[in-house]
Amino acid sequence: MKKLNLTIVIPTRNRLKLLTKTLTHLKKNNFFFREIIIVDSSDKEKKRKLNELKLNFDIKIINCTPGISKQRNEGLRNVNKNSKYVMFLDDDIIFEKNSITKMYNFLKLNPKCAGVGFNLMIKNINKYVERIKKYKLIKYLGIYDNKNGKVTPSGWQTKAINLKKNEYVDWLPTQAVIYSYQKIKQKKFDTNYGSYSYLEDLDFSYNLKNKGLIINSQAKYSSDNDVKRNPFFFGLKEIVNRYYFVKKFNLSKFNFLIGCLFLIIKHLILFFSFKPIYLIRIIGNFAGLIKIAT
Repeated sequence: MKKLNLTIVIPTRNRLKLLTKTLTHLKKNNFFFREIIIVDSSDKEKKRKLNELKLNFDIKIINCTPGISKQRNEGLRNVNKNSKYVMFLDDDIIFEKNSITKMYNFLKLNPKCAGVGFNLMIKNINKYVERIKKYKLIKYLGIYDNKNGKVTPSGWQTKAINLKKNEYVDWLPTQAVIYSYQKIKQKKFDTNYGSYSYLEDLDFSYNLKNKGLIINSQAKYSSDNDVKRNPFFFGLKEIVNRYYFVKKFNLSKFNFLIGCLFLIIKHLILFFSFKPIYLIRIIGNFAGLIKIAT
């Protein structure tokens, strides 16, 4: 199998065990890439241990200050200029058997796509909340849509997960995604989304929706670790970052505010479903609304 001219960029911070597991899987599928760039923002002691991975893996390590957008930009700056593809990959990904081979074959048959995403498989989904999202009124108000991977007038996006068939989408998450290097080499991830960079992948990919974004349903993966977020801070960012996205792409501020109301109602439902942490997130949501109003 001819090696694919692809560079993998993996941002990481203090997650050596998860990263090692991901690299071990990639090593078994080395036909898929030419180079792996690790962009590390770990603490000093973890950084030393991470450098020891060079003994077992053929990787390039670049040090960077914390921030997912900054780290991905740093990785993009160091991509081999002769690369055909760039893959952004989180450090906690579990690919299903033959998933990488299936993506390899897909890319060979579909070389003109701007971006191709792997298919995220999630088992635990709140069915009640998902049912509400599919109400016709929700779509009419521009809050949500029953199509997968859609960006609505409110600025909220629909998920594209557990897909049964390949689907073209408006946006792609950066957990496991491949872009044509020629289509993105002049682009950067917007660092205005903050250090955690919530919605940075939505922003980056939405610009490319008319150039062909698709999810390969057969190339499946899951995530090995849930990101632990401060519920108040994340609740605030849910509003502030979303508003920034709405303004940047000239979407509807009116639909955005309706979307905020729906978001708070959704969190209330989860709170009354014996998940008390969502009360703190709701407080963060209100703090975000106050912030964008001042």
